[in-house]
Amino acid sequence: MSVRNFFKTDFGIALIITVVWKIVMLLIGYLIDSSMHGATNIISHTAGWDSGWYMTVINGRYLTNAASAAFYPLFPLLVSTVHFLSFNTIDILTAGQIVNTISVWFVIAALLALGRNFFGDKNRFWLVALVLCAPAAFFMHVFYSEALFMALSFWAYIFALRRNWLYMGILLAVLTSVRLPSILIIGLCGLEFMRAYDWNIKKIFNKKILYFLLAPIGFIAYGLYLLKTRGDFWAMFHAYQATTDWVYQVFDVNIIKTILRVIYQILRACLGLRPFNNDILINHILPIISLFILGISSLYLLIKQKGKSIPLGIFGLASIIMFTLNSNVVSAHRYILPCLTIYIALIYLTKGKYQQIILTCLCTAGAITQLLLFNLFILNIFAG
Repeated sequence: MSVRNFFKTDFGIALIITVVWKIVMLLIGYLIDSSMHGATNIISHTAGWDSGWYMTVINGRYLTNAASAAFYPLFPLLVSTVHFLSFNTIDILTAGQIVNTISVWFVIAALLALGRNFFGDKNRFWLVALVLCAPAAFFMHVFYSEALFMALSFWAYIFALRRNWLYMGILLAVLTSVRLPSILIIGLCGLEFMRAYDWNIKKIFNKKILYFLLAPIGFIAYGLYLLKTRGDFWAMFHAYQATTDWVYQVFDVNIIKTILRVIYQILRACLGLRPFNNDILINHILPIISLFILGISSLYLLIKQKGKSIPLGIFGLASIIMFTLNSNVVSAHRYILPCLTIYIALIYLTKGKYQQIILTCLCTAGAITQLLLFNLFILNIFAG
């Protein structure tokens, strides 16, 4: 394939978009960082908050801090590998940028493929635009595992849509070594598997379902490593009791109570009964709005669109449950970033004469919110 033809493919187009997006994010990050902290390093702004935990994993290999086990190994492993292959000439932050840039490339290529599958060639770029303009999209740029998680998740889903169950199973196996919400992606692919066989129980139980047995391999491998190094297979869960950083994470199946408690605090702030501060905005209002949009999107795909949107609708509702099981909604706006349910529903919902105007407004609002959150992150103020 010639270079010219390559740039007409999804991967070629995705590469161009990735390079442009990364340059923009680097410039914005550097300008904010240099103006506030006098930074001279163009990527120093990518290190903040959970980035420190990944650094701890890279430097300590889960031996120095029991709480670091909460952060799954694939992202730090890939970063360490890039660092090692460069004979240590590439620093850790730059290695992280390489991993994330490649991951974003695959994310965008996946979005183009998914956009074509759901909307055809005409509207597929809106799926890319909505994701890159999402308030939490900058987490794909910083030293976090979001981009890697999304790349593996989206491609596993694509292979499920294409009925290529082996490749799907292999990607799910890798995915479970990235983050715990991989459970949701396994569920989404499982629903797509059931849809492929017309939701017929007799048809569903065939030999191809065995490919799903590959999915836990990444998690099991991580557990075995923790068993060897820390003597605890389940250290990734026990890590939350090993630090005071996450005392607010208390398992509670009563998600209705959790959501109502958050809404109550928002109302108190609006009435002047508690400070209307960053905690209310970032840990209450933004997550609740995000979960509300996800809920509406999920119901819309389930009730109005049906067909191939049913798995995405169920996936969205399941995501709301998972993201509120720890008696809080902190960072929910970041957790829902990979939830395709929202972006696909928005494109369907706005279909019509004014679609481009509405989606442009949504992208603009999302990009402005993202810029504000990115600014907070660089200023070392919690942004999700």
